[in-house]
Amino acid sequence: MTSIILVDDHHIVRQGLKFLISSMTDFSIIGEFNDGVEVIDYLSSNEPPDCILMDLVMPKMDGIKTTKKLKELYPDIKILVLSSYIDEEHVIGVMEAGADGYEVKDTEPAKLIETISQVAAGEKVFHPSVITAVRNAEQLPHLQKKLSKRELEVLEQMVKGLTNKEIANILFVSEKTVKTHVSHIFSKLAVNDRTQAAIYAMTYNLVKKQ
Repeated sequence: MTSIILVDDHHIVRQGLKFLISSMTDFSIIGEFNDGVEVIDYLSSNEPPDCILMDLVMPKMDGIKTTKKLKELYPDIKILVLSSYIDEEHVIGVMEAGADGYEVKDTEPAKLIETISQVAAGEKVFHPSVITAVRNAEQLPHLQKKLSKRELEVLEQMVKGLTNKEIANILFVSEKTVKTHVSHIFSKLAVNDRTQAAIYAMTYNLVKKQ
């Protein structure tokens, strides 16, 4: 019997999944939760499931952060992300977090059951749209030319709207050095000004959200 936990902040989605999965005699849903905080709290004092069906956009702790944390704590749990989001930002996050599969919410019921079975059995299964998004993401400037640790520090201050002089004071370097870092950031991100750099950084989570 394959044990499954559902993590989705929409009650109606969880009910639909329970109804679908209950038709499979070799699946057993042992828990359902609204977000990552709830499921992590539960697992701290309960047996882990074989597989978790994970939503992405949830309160308190989203699916990407939850997946990463769960993989650190319970690497044997198989995690299948079930989401309607297939943009590069979410896909990259899911891959880096270590998810075992990624299926879209509007997939056919039979296909979803098949994917759950495959992931629970140890296979890596990703929807074709997700694979396409990954390939597109590989062409993103910041993945082709990674920013250095110092450049990311400068970029974080740029997002805050600080000038080169202000950044230099914070990082204890010369204003000329900061100017050089800014030039490299523009080149690596393929942007022309500080505003574009800040938007790019926030879009692809290169710095902490302000």
